Amino acid sequence: MSTINFAAREINFKIVYYGPGLSGKTTNLKMIYERVPGEAKGEMVSLATEDERTLFFDFLPLDLGTVNGFKTRFHLYTVPGQVFYNSSRKLILRGVDGVVFVADSAPSRLRANAESLRNLRENLLEHDLRLSEIPYVLQINKRDLDDALPVEMIRQVLDPTGTVPAFEAVASRFEGVFEPLKGVSRMVLEKLAQKT
Repeated sequence: MSTINFAAREINFKIVYYGPGLSGKTTNLKMIYERVPGEAKGEMVSLATEDERTLFFDFLPLDLGTVNGFKTRFHLYTVPGQVFYNSSRKLILRGVDGVVFVADSAPSRLRANAESLRNLRENLLEHDLRLSEIPYVLQINKRDLDDALPVEMIRQVLDPTGTVPAFEAVASRFEGVFEPLKGVSRMVLEKLAQKT
């Protein structure tokens, strides 16, 4: 959950990019990092072990303003995509304020998308959270694939109610990358405003 740094007059939020392996989570973070002005971002950190990698960095968004006189700082994280790194995924979700679920548009990845979303729900429960209770958006990535599944089919599997904001993307070309981040960030700030 959000943390307040009174000395710096900042509220810190944690946004986690979740999804199956190779869906584009790391590409999203790299693209965002490249385009955030230098004075507004911290260093990108890669926690690499022999078999896995997690990226994170923090930044002060320039267009979201302040909350009760406090600047907002967002910390963006990716999780390892492969299921056998589940303990790392759980750890990264601790204190999460919002989630961008990155879905892969390839037909062969539909099941992996569904399994990853199920895994996200299970791991959130470990922290006594439910996906329905936290700000959450879908990014439907790799829309440039020749055989990309229709958005409606992906949504039917991942969001049958059609209530989760969804954004089409080609993260490798920086298309549809900032929109999901802005969407989930606004939802996080709105949720905080309801508490205050």
